[in-house]
Amino acid sequence: MTTLAGKRILLVGATGAFGRLLADGLAAAGASVLATARNNESAARISSAAALRLLLDLEQPASIKTLTDYLSADENSLDGVVVASGVVGFAAASQTEPGDATKLMQINHLGPSQLLGALASKLKSSGEALREPFILSMPGVVAEKDFAGMSAYSASKSAHAKFLATLAIEFRRDKIRVISARPGHTETGLAGRAIFGSAPAMPAGMTPEHVVNRLLQAIVGDETDLPSTEF
Repeated sequence: MTTLAGKRILLVGATGAFGRLLADGLAAAGASVLATARNNESAARISSAAALRLLLDLEQPASIKTLTDYLSADENSLDGVVVASGVVGFAAASQTEPGDATKLMQINHLGPSQLLGALASKLKSSGEALREPFILSMPGVVAEKDFAGMSAYSASKSAHAKFLATLAIEFRRDKIRVISARPGHTETGLAGRAIFGSAPAMPAGMTPEHVVNRLLQAIVGDETDLPSTEF
C-alpha cells in the first residue's frame, strides 16, 4: 500500500469535475496538491483544498516547459503526477477538420506526454528517497473500444494509452509507477463542452465520484492498469 500523507502531487486539469474531486480526495489523504489551471480566470475554480495553484496551457509547449522547469528546480520532492485534463470533439472522420484533430491530439496526448517526459528526472530523484513516485493518466474507454463519430478523439486517447504503456516499461527500473485508467462514460459534462460537433445520445454514465474513488484506490493500492471493466 502507498501512503499519500506528506506527498507532493501535481494535478493537471484541476478545474474539471474529476480534477476538483481528485484535489479534495488527495488532500483529505494528506497529500499536498499542486493544482493547475489554464489561466487565471479558470484558476478560481480550483478546490480550496489545493496547496498551490499553477498555470499550465497544454496547447502551448512553452507553457509546459515553464512549469516543468519550475518544478524541476524546486528543492522539494515531486511524488506523483495526476493528469485529469482533456477535451472532446464529435464528427465523422470525413467531416473532421485537420485543425480540430490537431487540437485534440495536442491537449489529450502531446501536451501531457511532453509534461511527463520532462518530469521524469524529478520523479526519479523522488524515488531515490523511497517515496514511491507515480503517474496516473486517463486515456478512457475510447482507447479500448471504437465509437462512430469519435475518430479524432479516439486517436488522441489511444496514442496516449500507448505512450503510457511504453512509459511504464521505461520507468520500471527507476521505480516510477505508471497507472493507465480507462473509465467509461461519466457524467462530467465534458460531452456538452465539445470543441466541435455534438455528442450522440448516450446512456446515463457513471458518477464522477465513483470514478474518482476508484482512481484513489488504485493510487494507494499500488495498481498499474485500470481497464474499463474495473469501474
